[in-house]
Amino acid sequence: MINWVQEKPGAGPQGQAVSLYNETGARRRRTHQKSKKGCISCKQRRVKCDELRPACGQCTEKKWACEFPEQEATQKKPKTPVPPPAPPALVRYPSTPPTSVSGGSTDSASPPIETREWLHAQVLSSLARINVPNRLGDSPIYQQSDSVELVDHIFDYSDLWIGSHVSQGVIQMHGFDMALDAEYLLHAMLACAAKHLSYLNPDVKKYEVAATLHYTRSLQAYSAQLCYDLERGNANAMLATSGLLAKLTFINTPTMCANRPLAADNGPTAWIRSMQGVKTIMSTPRLRAQLEGGFMRPILEKYREAIPAPVETPLLESRIVEAMRRLCEVHSELADPYTAVLGRLEPLMLLNPTHTNVESYLSFISGLESTFIELLERNEPRALLILLCWCAKLPLIKQWWTSVARIEFLRISVHLSTVNDPLVQELLGLIAMCELQPDRPVDSKPAVDILAEPALFSATRQPALMPTITLEAHPNLQPDH
Repeated sequence: MINWVQEKPGAGPQGQAVSLYNETGARRRRTHQKSKKGCISCKQRRVKCDELRPACGQCTEKKWACEFPEQEATQKKPKTPVPPPAPPALVRYPSTPPTSVSGGSTDSASPPIETREWLHAQVLSSLARINVPNRLGDSPIYQQSDSVELVDHIFDYSDLWIGSHVSQGVIQMHGFDMALDAEYLLHAMLACAAKHLSYLNPDVKKYEVAATLHYTRSLQAYSAQLCYDLERGNANAMLATSGLLAKLTFINTPTMCANRPLAADNGPTAWIRSMQGVKTIMSTPRLRAQLEGGFMRPILEKYREAIPAPVETPLLESRIVEAMRRLCEVHSELADPYTAVLGRLEPLMLLNPTHTNVESYLSFISGLESTFIELLERNEPRALLILLCWCAKLPLIKQWWTSVARIEFLRISVHLSTVNDPLVQELLGLIAMCELQPDRPVDSKPAVDILAEPALFSATRQPALMPTITLEAHPNLQPDH
């Protein structure tokens, strides 16, 4: 047979010609590309569609109604906006009919798995296993069985109190899943609940005792994990612990340094250093990989979330940022301890602080470079002014632990009021106005037009005002729940 008719010369394997006839002499069935996007009429009649729009050639020639599948789908099922993913559920371990946790139950059967009573039993068992005493010393004020109340508080308190909706939802949904195998997280969660209950009920002594006991145990176990067994740690549990310990150390600041001059301490860095564990975790490849695929990924993404530019730039905060850059002599082409920090501070100063972006403020502290922290330890005025800006903005997020920033704000302000530098004093006044006007709209001007008349503002300020400020006299030191 002479292969003189070729469908696609050179289209066969190794460039061989393809005959229209097979080995038996029968004509091959002519192959063609199937029309996957053909119109509905052509598909129903099993004819090839040339897919011309708006009507194909077959339908035009035969006067058929021509309709394509995607058009039909669009007409029948109009596109609707995809709703955002629902936030993590804020309740887990539902309660079953009450049973005695301390052993007085008449029902000898174990509580159903993943009920609240089952979790109570698991927490008590874990505390016994890690040798937490039934009572603190000889005092019966706080006993091991009281931890059940702390567990319930984590689930049952309805307001935001441990961060944003995302972070609180993750802790409530997955915290105990991690904590039952991580002593440092279990203690941190119980300490946080106890400290918050003590804040809400200052006359009930057992809460403060419980907060002290669990906070100390958590700090010891967490430090040991970071220093001696980092590679084998649970990255998700460690990141959750870091965030809770940061809040606990921060809320303990009044106990450690209230009414103490800043010069008497090693700078305002105790609570700052408590957040540096985040950098250690993130710099360990195995732990970072755990975070990318674990429970804490939503919180990790909140920490890394870019801060959007404001719709309207607040004038006062813009003035503060500009003055800070002049004072620190920041130049983008030079490496110095201030450039990177001010670069991260600027979007925070222009941001309206809310529950949603509280992680952005915590991320600023956890990302501080060691060289900058050393400047804070030496009470360097420019470094203290940067921290003062942060302390002015954080209390505008109304959670129980954020108001402590006002105490550090006052201590730093009193210390800086003695610095003999006109620009430092001008900035001190600007930042104080930012902190004292939490309800000021972003586009409104402060009572004194310091933006148009900075010289007038500097001349009318009273330098002796700041050293006489006391915590009792400060108008914004009302408790926030």
